[in-house]
Amino acid sequence: MPPAYTLDSSVVAPGGTLVVSAPEATCNPRYGDQARIRIDLLDEHHEVLLSVLASMSDTGAFTHAIELPTILRPGDYGISAFPEGVDWCDDTGRNNRVENPGFGTTGLGMLRVSCAEPFVGFQVAR
Repeated sequence: MPPAYTLDSSVVAPGGTLVVSAPEATCNPRYGDQARIRIDLLDEHHEVLLSVLASMSDTGAFTHAIELPTILRPGDYGISAFPEGVDWCDDTGRNNRVENPGFGTTGLGMLRVSCAEPFVGFQVAR
């Protein structure tokens, strides 16, 4: 599951800074020592305007400041953040990559379950 993240403000000026952060997960997701989080800036149509990669802890914690483009028009926008390079989702909150006896070449493998795009909205105002 992607980390539950928050924004430090719900209203930001064009060219301003928005801090995106998440605390450690309680389910020990084991993202790894080199874990990265992809943070996307989305417009009102969910089109990606800006995408950055930031460091994330093994437990999903991260803090990253995004400088918003100065050309943004006033309106509704959003941030989506999802672990980079992780090809699974588990809506139960359980890590299905670890201790799965069917994973690998000798078993049935893992089943991918539905994943909604994480999204936190904010406004750009002058």
